[in-house]
Order: sequence, then structure tokens, then C-alpha cells
Amino acid sequence: MRQKWKAAILLLAVISMLGGCFVEKPVLEELGPEGKGKIKVLYYDEDSFFKEFGNQFNLSYPNIELEVVSTVPIGREMQVNGTTYEEEYIKFIEKNKPDVLIVSRRDLFDKLAEEGKLYNLEAIIEQEKFDLDGYLPGFVDLLRERGSGSLYGLAPYFWTSVIFYNADLFREHHIELPRNRMSWKELIELASRFGEGGSEDDPIYGLVNQDGRADSIFFGVAESMSLRLFDAKGEKIAFNTDAWKEAMELTANAIRDQAVFSTLLDPGFRYGEVEVVQSQNFFKGKVAMVLGTPWFMHELRDYPNYDKEAKPIDWGIVTAPVDPGNPDESQYVSLHEEFAILADSPNKRAAWEFVKYVNGPERAKADSRSLRDLRDELPTRGDHVRDLDGISLEPFFMLRPKASSGTVWGGPNGKIPPGFYWNFANLIKQELRDMIENNKPAEAAVVKIDEEGNAILKQEREREKAEAEEMRRKALENAAKK
Repeated sequence: MRQKWKAAILLLAVISMLGGCFVEKPVLEELGPEGKGKIKVLYYDEDSFFKEFGNQFNLSYPNIELEVVSTVPIGREMQVNGTTYEEEYIKFIEKNKPDVLIVSRRDLFDKLAEEGKLYNLEAIIEQEKFDLDGYLPGFVDLLRERGSGSLYGLAPYFWTSVIFYNADLFREHHIELPRNRMSWKELIELASRFGEGGSEDDPIYGLVNQDGRADSIFFGVAESMSLRLFDAKGEKIAFNTDAWKEAMELTANAIRDQAVFSTLLDPGFRYGEVEVVQSQNFFKGKVAMVLGTPWFMHELRDYPNYDKEAKPIDWGIVTAPVDPGNPDESQYVSLHEEFAILADSPNKRAAWEFVKYVNGPERAKADSRSLRDLRDELPTRGDHVRDLDGISLEPFFMLRPKASSGTVWGGPNGKIPPGFYWNFANLIKQELRDMIENNKPAEAAVVKIDEEGNAILKQEREREKAEAEEMRRKALENAAKK
């Protein structure tokens, strides 16, 4: 019996030793007993970086030194070299070799991930059991979509819009309050009911959107109808359809009937004046609803301080309009900035500690306590944010972001030339104005947009191709000189 016990003890010892040999190797080496490290971060401005992120991080990680490299010189290099922001950004990171990138432009992040310049976070997230479940629904899916199935960055904040409504004005006109998950068509129908209460010279607008631009209204309508701008092959615009015609008619009628305010018919409006129309007229009972960002909450709270005659109003919020076919998703929800680690960074562990901290649940909880100080961004971990001054904030967090392929611009069209967007938006506004002022039929408008839109697309693609060829020629010349 004694021999059997000795054999059993020896066997357990061997198993224990073997188990020690197979302990999972850390994906990233630890910082060491004193937690010392150093990372270089690319950000717009050093002061704002430390105010927003650095100071709080150093309270928890006092031995990790932060160095900030300002991205301001990128703009100057673009002017000198006649290059794009994307081109100069990539040159800038190759020159400065940062450890952490804070990227706000989606096209730039996608390119960096596609070219293998970003560190894949999946393994370290799995090993450390970093909490992804705490993110609001849809955000991790969107991040993985941008990394072709892998996480190359994390985003602590997002942007969104909601409908703010003046409940007093609705009750005064005996109109039912707006509700969550309305479509644009339903919202415009609701807004149009306020036209009866005003006059041509002193209208009551049912709705004011964020910038007053007719093309913003139009593309919002198109999104809620699940329209796609490009054909199945992604080669050209497919605009001459009954669905696009309906979207044009709905938008034109809403602006013509003053259900929705737009600067389209009053081009004298300067930048920033739409916000004045929103806040002043909302309080004066001349605007029933505002499609606005979280910042509008601050305007509502502070406006009486600037206008002593303003009376308190009963207001609330509901979600921005949605596609009835996908009522839990919204094109108005988007990521703010993505925090990523450079693939060849020699300081990945310290960099990960920073990215992890900024995107972690403790910081999100702290942010929720200081929601009054936020601008337009909200935490992607929304568990702790539910009301402000007694107003429910649930509509801000109710909807998932749409997948990129699910938007008007999405699909198999590949990269859209940057110059196309602005020119195409101007074409839309031109045709809407013609429909409103000259009663141009929607049938004729969609035919013209289809033809001229494809001409713009072809022109911008040729321009982009020529610029790329010119860049290659210059690169070859410079290489030859060296």
C-alpha cells in the first residue's frame, strides 16, 4: 500500500511539472515588476490629448510614459506636395513610428488594416478576457467588419442623432407625440401636420434637421427606404427607378410644404445660423421637432440663460428615423475614433494597456458621471447612461449601427472617389430646387441625375486614376535620383 501511495504522489508531481510546462504563453510580454513602459501616440494636439485621455491614464499607470506626436504637420505637407491626407498620414507614421494611432477617418482606418499596418487585437483580447459584451449591440460587429473579421481597433465613443420634440407644441395642436423607430415617411407625415398652424410668412416647421441641407434630408429618406445608389456590379449609378423617384418626391414635397425646414430655398443662410433657428424657434413654438446630436441637449438646458424671455418647455427625445425593414439599425449611429496599435510597434504591451484602459468599463462608468461635459460623442459602453435632468436618454442607445454594406453608398461598388460625393450632392440639390420652384416632374429629375451622376462618377474615377499614375511617376523619378 505504501508503495502505491509513493507511486501516486510521484505521478501527481510529474503531472504538475508537465502542467507547468504547458502554461499558456503570454501573447504580449508583461511590463515588468515596476510596470514601466513608454509609448508614442499620434494625436492632433498634445494638450487636448492629455486633457481627454493622458492625465487619467497616468493616474492608473504612473510608470508608463506618454509622448504625443501632433498630426498638424500632415496638413502642411498636403499643401506643399499636393497629396491626399491618406498619403501623407501613411508617410507620417513611417517617419515617426508611433505605437498608438487614434484614427477618426473610416477610409484611412480601413486602408491601414487592409495593408497590415495595424496589430490584430483578437489574441490579446481572448487571453485577457477583455470585456466585449459590455459594448452596445452592433459596435463590435462593425469594428470586425472593418477588419475583415478581426479587431484591429477599439472605439470608446460613438456619434448619433435623435429627434428632440416640443411636447407642449404637440399638445397645443392636438397632434400625437412622435415615437421611437419611425420611418422618414412617417416622420414627414407627422411634421406636415404643423403646417396648418402657421402662415406662409410665419410658418411653424414640423422638423429641422441638423444642418438644414436638402441633400441630408434626401439621403436620410433614401436610407429609410433601403435604397442603393449603385448597380449590382458596382460599376455605375442606378438612379432612374421608381424608388428613387419616390424619395425625390417625398423630399421635395416636405420642403415645399414647409413640413421640413431647408436652406435650399433660402441660400442666404450662413453656416451656423441653422442652429439658431433650431434652438430659438424650438423654444418659441415655431419648430416642433429637431433632428439633432447630443449637443442639442446642452443648448436646450442653457438657452434660457441667454434669452430671459424664454419659458421652460416640456421636451423629450425619440430615435432618429429608421428603415422599417431593419428597425433596430440606424444610419445615424457611427463610430467616433478608433484606437489602434501599429503592427511593428516594439511597445505593444504598454500600448495595449493604454488602448485597454481608454476602452474599458471603468472609464465608461466615469464618463457616464460627467455626461454633461461631453460634446457630441457618447460612450460605446452605455450601461451607466440612462437619464439627464429627468429626461430618458434611452433613444440614444437603442439602435445598432448599420453595416457599411447596408447604406445607400454600400455594396460592391468598391472605393468611391472622394470628389464624387460633393458634386453628386450638389446635383441632388439642383434637381430638388427645380422640382420645388419650377414643378419639374420627378421622372425628369431622376433621368437627369442618373445621366449626370454617372458622368460625374466617370470623371472622378479618371481623375483619381490620373493622380495615382502621376504619383507613381514622381516616386519613380525620386527613386532614380537616389
